[in-house]
Parts: sequence; structure tokens; C-alpha cells
Amino acid sequence: KISLADELTANIAVIGAGWWSQGWHLPHLKQNPRVKIAAIVDKSAQPSSDLNANLQSLESLSNNYSVPTFSSVQDLLRDVDVSADIDGFIIATPHSTHYEIAELLLEEDEQRKREVLMDSKNSDYRPLHVFVEKPMTTDVH
Repeated sequence: KISLADELTANIAVIGAGWWSQGWHLPHLKQNPRVKIAAIVDKSAQPSSDLNANLQSLESLSNNYSVPTFSSVQDLLRDVDVSADIDGFIIATPHSTHYEIAELLLEEDEQRKREVLMDSKNSDYRPLHVFVEKPMTTDVH
């Protein structure tokens, strides 16, 4: 059962641990009493940026925010102890990766919805919300 306090708290995973995430998303999410940072994903153990040479490693981010870190979205989704409680994702990766990641997360949401609909005893469908930094994609299909 989901408690009222849990219902009022959004569990958010941040995908991409670069300049925008470390300089904006993570600090602001941490300050919001209605948000719990659920996980951080970055393919690099040591994110880098031309805009800030002093980015924290994934290990430091894990310690500072008390969250698990993952090297891929797929690894996060496979860890059901973490992914089952996630309400939303912020995609803050290079622009060219936005579409692929968003599509993967939306497919995960559809899969969860199908599983709940097929299980008459389980009515706890929690949609996944996906926030994509602009632009959504750099390649129109």
C-alpha cells in the first residue's frame, strides 16, 4: 500500500550526470521536499563538461545524494528494487540521445500498464513521467 506521504512525494531518476544535472537538476530536486531523487544514470563513471571541469564522479554523486547510480537506463530498469518506485525521469543527456532514451522509457511505461491490466489483483499502475531537456531530438524520422 502507498502511504499519503509517499503519494505526495515524487521519486525522480536523473539520466545524465553532466553540467546541467549537477549544476541545476540535482541541487533543485534535493531542495524540494516533495521530491526524492531515486537514482542517477550516466554512462561515464566520471562525467565531464567543457562548461565545468569540476564535475563529481558517479560515486561522489551516489554518496552526496544517497542514491544508487547506474551506467545505463537498461541497468536501472532491470533493478526492480529501484525502478518499481520511480515516478518520473529527467533526461539531461546530449541532445542526440534524447529520443532513444525517451522511447525506451515510454515503452517501459506501456509494459507496466499491460502487466497491471493483465493482473486483476494488481491495480497499482503508476505511470512513468518523462521530462526531456529540449530539443526532443536532433533527427526527425
